[in-house]
Amino acid sequence: MSEARVVSRPLGIEDLVRQRWARWARTADARAALDVLLPHLAVTLNRVGAPQRVLPQFERLFQTAADDDLLVRLAAYPRAVEKLVALFASSPYLTEILLREPDTLGLLLDRRRLTRARRASVYLAEARACAREAGPGERLLALRRFQRRELLRIGACDLWGFWDLERVTLHLSYLAEALVQAALDIAAAMTGISPEGFAVLALGKLGGRELNYSSDIDLLFLARERADRYVPLAERLIDVLTRVTEEGFLYRVDMRLRPWGSTGPLVTSVAGYMTYLERHARGWEKQALLKARPIAGDRRMAAAIVRTLPRFIFTLGPEQARAEVREIKARIEESLRRRGRAWGEVKLGEGSIRDVEFIVQYLQLVHGGRHPQVREVNTRRALERLHRHGFLPEADYRVLEEGYTFLRTVEHHLQLMHNRQTHTLPTAPEALEDLARRLGYEGEDAARRLVTQYEQHRTAIRQVWQRYLADEGRPAPADARHMPPGVADHIAHMAPSYRRAFDTDALARHAALAARLTPDHPAQVHARQLEGGLWEVTIVAYDYLGELSLITGLLFVYGMNIVSGQVFTYEEAEAGQRRKIVDVFVVRPVRDHTDVTTWHRYRDDLAALLLHLERGDWETAH
Repeated sequence: MSEARVVSRPLGIEDLVRQRWARWARTADARAALDVLLPHLAVTLNRVGAPQRVLPQFERLFQTAADDDLLVRLAAYPRAVEKLVALFASSPYLTEILLREPDTLGLLLDRRRLTRARRASVYLAEARACAREAGPGERLLALRRFQRRELLRIGACDLWGFWDLERVTLHLSYLAEALVQAALDIAAAMTGISPEGFAVLALGKLGGRELNYSSDIDLLFLARERADRYVPLAERLIDVLTRVTEEGFLYRVDMRLRPWGSTGPLVTSVAGYMTYLERHARGWEKQALLKARPIAGDRRMAAAIVRTLPRFIFTLGPEQARAEVREIKARIEESLRRRGRAWGEVKLGEGSIRDVEFIVQYLQLVHGGRHPQVREVNTRRALERLHRHGFLPEADYRVLEEGYTFLRTVEHHLQLMHNRQTHTLPTAPEALEDLARRLGYEGEDAARRLVTQYEQHRTAIRQVWQRYLADEGRPAPADARHMPPGVADHIAHMAPSYRRAFDTDALARHAALAARLTPDHPAQVHARQLEGGLWEVTIVAYDYLGELSLITGLLFVYGMNIVSGQVFTYEEAEAGQRRKIVDVFVVRPVRDHTDVTTWHRYRDDLAALLLHLERGDWETAH
């Protein structure tokens, strides 16, 4: 008893639990179970970002479970409390599923049942069984309840670390694929139109079997002939998938990748589609078809269609493919800038998930024609194939694979919270801290370390993007032969991508800052104000292990949101010469009164931290 009091007093659990949970601890066994659970509950609550969300959910679970022995059951498996705390803190959406169907608690607490391997065919068989066992008017509701239970199972395996990212996205895709086919069964029964001769192809993340928790599904409908005959079936299928009921809806459906986009017919004949691809398809449509995959309807017909697609896809020359991919991404980024969403966009921004996907697709467009082995719908597996077959160097492969995994993991935790289509890091300190805790960061600087890691990944990904897809219209790299000696010496140590990134004036400024570095002054900072309240901050310093973490963390401490960044390091240094770094960030202050003196203070604080690194005092510096 004393252990529970000592552990729980800082969080008030003694009062909150013993006063409010007394009604569920009516027997001696239940009260003893509560004594066992309290230490586990207190310790676990100390690790989550929002304990205030957790305790009320336990009370709701006790109310809905109709199980007088629930406290006893939980005490017999104390880790179950830790798991439920993580679930309640990380996802109100999944919590609501559990509370609406408390009988699923038994599944969650049985690891073998929870994590058992399942194929796509098993999902389909279970979805069809749920629909078949329901009455004619209840089939749609039955599919939605089946989807909810499976999302809870997959999400729990994700949050509790039982499954990695690849398995999570695979099972989310299996589930969606099964539900599309089950929905087509229902649509066929409702319209009296057989799906024979009607094919459903998935594109996008569902095509790649890498679906998110809250994703649109990109579909394409094709008919062997007489396409107009299948339009009622297609319309009913979309209605079954998207209609909002008391049990929610299945999926948002995006049909804009069909011929002529939103203005084109909902169903196209195979012959008409092939003619469209040959005569009218644009580069971005061919790029999208890299992920085409049959998922429902007449599978044999769909498979035959997919086998014919390469002769239409791999028709772009390297420069045309490069220009097409670059143009799409430029439009996306310009749209983000107009809406003030340039920073924190893990899906679409600079150095984002989309950068990785587009690099992969660009390389597939260029090499897939002559090298069929790199034709792969899944992004991570495509990365591995491009690397294995010599089209992606080891260093670039590691940057893209690790960055993609990190960003997709962040994206999942953003969406798991409320099942919303969100891809943007929060800017409010409390929300950012909460996200960091849910991602497993601990300690008082959890949010800073999350932002630092995000910046490191997005900067590294963007550098790879620049190597493969940089805008050819940018100024030519500076010619060191026509530079003053000090500037020429400075840029001679940098990669060619550094010279492409800056104009002559900026390079001269960087060289001048580098020339001022001394052991007592290991960092120089130059800041200039831009339009819209932004600042461009240039940091030139000696190179230290862990330095980028300090730089970005200190920006965060100074109340700066990083909009974009470029990070460069001397590739080599002559004997007796120290390696240097040049980092350039565009930042947006979250507080007023930022001026030149702010950056003087930032420079002095950064220099002091770097001096700790110089002395080997890494813990104090961080």
